[in-house]
Amino acid sequence: MGGGYYSFDVAREARATNSDAFSYEGYAIGGDQTERREVHPILNPYQQKRECMNTTAIVVALDVTRSRGNDSRIMYEKLPTFLGQIEVQGYVQGTAISFCAIGDASSGDQAPLQVGQFEADNRLDQVLSNFWLEEGGGGTGQESYELAAYYYARHSVLDSLNRGQKGYFFFVGDEGFYPKVKKTQVKDVIGVDIPEDIDSSVIFRELQEKYHVFLILPKKSWEERKADIDAEIKQRVEAAGGQYKNVDIRASLIWNNRNDLDVHIIPPSGEEIYYAHKQSACGGWLDVDMNVRGETTKPVENIRWARGKAPKGHYKVFVQNYAFHENKHSPTSFRVEVEVAGEIKHFEGIASPNGETGPSSNQYVYEFDFDPAKPRKNSEGEVLEEDKYARYRDEVIVEQWANVLPRENILLIEDPNTIIDVMLGALSLVAAGNDLDTFIVDMKNRDTANALIEQTGQALEGLAKSRTLAKVETKGILPQKDSGKKRGGGAKRL
Repeated sequence: MGGGYYSFDVAREARATNSDAFSYEGYAIGGDQTERREVHPILNPYQQKRECMNTTAIVVALDVTRSRGNDSRIMYEKLPTFLGQIEVQGYVQGTAISFCAIGDASSGDQAPLQVGQFEADNRLDQVLSNFWLEEGGGGTGQESYELAAYYYARHSVLDSLNRGQKGYFFFVGDEGFYPKVKKTQVKDVIGVDIPEDIDSSVIFRELQEKYHVFLILPKKSWEERKADIDAEIKQRVEAAGGQYKNVDIRASLIWNNRNDLDVHIIPPSGEEIYYAHKQSACGGWLDVDMNVRGETTKPVENIRWARGKAPKGHYKVFVQNYAFHENKHSPTSFRVEVEVAGEIKHFEGIASPNGETGPSSNQYVYEFDFDPAKPRKNSEGEVLEEDKYARYRDEVIVEQWANVLPRENILLIEDPNTIIDVMLGALSLVAAGNDLDTFIVDMKNRDTANALIEQTGQALEGLAKSRTLAKVETKGILPQKDSGKKRGGGAKRL
């Protein structure tokens, strides 16, 4: 795939009149909105390969979870600029692009992987605009980048490899990846049986045999990151009508399938608060109880005491699997957020590891003492344990990716609006062999704002230095012959 011509006039008209871009939200099998929805048919990777017969294959894999869903809209709006500059500047020849949307297969996203065919014409607009921006994710600091890497490493076919030319692969996201490619996810999402889980480092090595691989990582302020971390539980509780703020004590449970998990609390009075006893005499209230009939794959339960209502004493929190609603009675991962006097703690567990239900499935989560006379902790999180946020720190994310990619290929950006420029810069440096100054001139010639030029230059500085060093080392080792020919700016073997 990948034939055809991209019409910039058609693209401009589509962006001026198209109100349907990113309106796709899956469709329910059988028309029942409680049933599982699926990705758009042209983006479904299940038992499909993606083939590129063009000279240069480019993959743009975009994180579409809650923290990064807007990047796809930026890519859609700036796609004509991206393709136009490739054509005008000649960074690569014969381009075909495959767009990929990445969610979180481990947190119950219904569209954890969406994969478009390699295209070179205006079908690219159709592919992008049919992304289902599910904006899921599970608040773990990881998304399913490794699943996307597996797909393209083993299920994409590049004709250019026969000529010794790799493709170019750009991940755009701000979190880490899971350490294993899980065989269950490969089966469920891609429709392929593999004998066992695969270490993600192995898959990223395989991917780099086909592609020059980059990560474009948009940086965020620490407050923005903490808001993203906490957003999932908060959003579920408040969307269900529960009380998240202004509490003495709160225990919020989330999981990501249709099974009926329940959160229980035993307060100082000894009365157990749960689905059969939702309001206690001591002020506790189970104000959200979900999946009695398996109605959602994004459930939440919430027990709370409003500010000033919780009695002094000892509390116990545990989780029980009341019933299975999924066809497979498999263990269910869950997360519990417990707030006590403004201090928030997070806990993870596995319900029913051996298929238990009812009291035999109880998983104790946390015990604590509450004293209303003691001063409240800072509700903004400064006093909380650091491991709650550890996976989200930029340095932690960069270090994980640096274990599987060259460090200079990890491109940090301040403004998501520079995503296109950074991709163009990487192609200019790696494919065309230009230096960074040459690319900066290209940006100035198309009247790019100075702030974006400066940020793009900073993002590409490490890559530019590594390319310069490689040229110097190669020049010192290889015999030099002057053929009298000038080297062109097109794609070449690297």
